[in-house]
Amino acid sequence: MADKLFYFLKSYLGFTRREARGFVFVVPVLMLLYALPFMIGTYYRARSDEAYISYLEKFASLQEDGSYTSQPTASVLSGMAQEKQQEKEHREHAAPRTALKAPERPGLNKISFSETSAVELQLVNGVGPVLSERIVAFRNKLGGFYRAEQLLEVYGVDAELAGKIYATFPFGAAITQKIDINESEVEELARHPYVGFGEAKVIVAYRNQHGPYQSADELLRIKIFNKEWVDRISPYLEF
Repeated sequence: MADKLFYFLKSYLGFTRREARGFVFVVPVLMLLYALPFMIGTYYRARSDEAYISYLEKFASLQEDGSYTSQPTASVLSGMAQEKQQEKEHREHAAPRTALKAPERPGLNKISFSETSAVELQLVNGVGPVLSERIVAFRNKLGGFYRAEQLLEVYGVDAELAGKIYATFPFGAAITQKIDINESEVEELARHPYVGFGEAKVIVAYRNQHGPYQSADELLRIKIFNKEWVDRISPYLEF
């Protein structure tokens, strides 16, 4: 069979025997490379379908348990957009910042935002693969959300989209990982999104000079830190 193929390539295409051998080797490789993207796409679509089916099975199980209701939920994150637009005005009038009220949990309340995966977030209209991965990555780097508004810190998420997400996956404060401020070195502190490298160096230098921190309020003794920043980072610190 191989001899007939070599004869054909030599007689009709003018290949030498060496060129024919190379041609026979290269063609299957090119065919494989051409088919590879389709094979990979099929694999990932299958995984996505499995995750979607698993999610629907959770819904079905909740319906059977009577935990699901089709009644509409209360308005989600009402005033979130207004708060962002009026935040500067509130500060100028020395009004205390009002924490946004998390949406009331709907009948389907077993899957919270803190437990959702990137695939599950794509069930929300307006959330694609890239944005869902970005949301989960930011949540994991922080160590969880303690305020609903933190979702707005993700690039590509506005108040309207945040409302849709929390309507599907109810928000609940959930700090999953904390930083031991008295044990962590500069590199570990600087990995947190709220702590820059310079701030991490100052935290460690002050600790080395004055001893272990006893509370977040001690950070206010460092002149470069203000109360707003300390309040923002303190939920992620342990002493």
